[in-house]
Amino acid sequence: MLKSCYRLCRHHYTVLLLNLTVILPFALLTAYIKLSTVLNGYSGGRTLRRSTGIDLLITLFSEPYSIPYEGILTEISEIVWCFPIALCFFSASLLHHRQLRRYLMYFGTFLALLLIDDAFRITLILHFLLDIPKVLMYGLYSAAGVAIATYFWRTILTTPYGLLAIAGSLLTLSAAADFLPISGIGTPIMLEDGTKLLGLVNLTIYCWQSAKSAVVQSLPDTSTP
Repeated sequence: MLKSCYRLCRHHYTVLLLNLTVILPFALLTAYIKLSTVLNGYSGGRTLRRSTGIDLLITLFSEPYSIPYEGILTEISEIVWCFPIALCFFSASLLHHRQLRRYLMYFGTFLALLLIDDAFRITLILHFLLDIPKVLMYGLYSAAGVAIATYFWRTILTTPYGLLAIAGSLLTLSAAADFLPISGIGTPIMLEDGTKLLGLVNLTIYCWQSAKSAVVQSLPDTSTP
C-alpha cells in the first residue's frame, strides 16, 4: 500500500500538493490547539479547561448564518465565481497551444484573485483596519485586467469577446455602484449585487464557449482515413 501511494505521488505530484494544502493547515491547527491546551492547564477540579484553540476551531467551522436564507444570493454569486475559474484551469491543462493556454491560466488566476477578495472581504478589511482606500484596490484589479487584455488581445479576438465585454461592463458597474451616491436601499443592492451575479453568468458562458472551442480545435482530426 505504501509503495502504491509512493508511486501515485511520484507520478502525480499534483495529487500530493493538493492534499498537502489541506493536511498542513489542519496539522498546524491541531498543534496550536494542543499547545494552547497545555499552556492553559487544568481547572481547579482537575478538569481540562476549554482552551482558546478549541474556541478558534469552533469559530472556524461554525455555520456562517443563523437564518438559512441569509446571504444566499451572495453565496450563489461566490459559487458561480468558481465555474469560469475551473473552466479556465481545466481547459488550459488540456491544450497544447501555448498562447491560448497561457491566456486561460492568467485569466483564471485573475478571476481566482477576485473570488478570494470577494469571499474573504479583503478590500473591506484593508479599508477598515488599515485605512487603505477601496478605490486603490479596485484600481489595482482594473490595472491587472487591462494588462491581461493588452497582452492577449489577439487571443481574445479569437474568443466570443462580446460576452466578455458584457461581463466586464456588468462587473465594472457592480464595483462602481459602491461609490455612486444612490439613495435608498433596494436600488444600491440590485446595482451592486444583481449586476455582479448577471456579469458572472455571462462570464461563465464566455469561459465555457472559449474553453469548449479551444479543446475541440485541439483534438486530432479523425474524419479523414
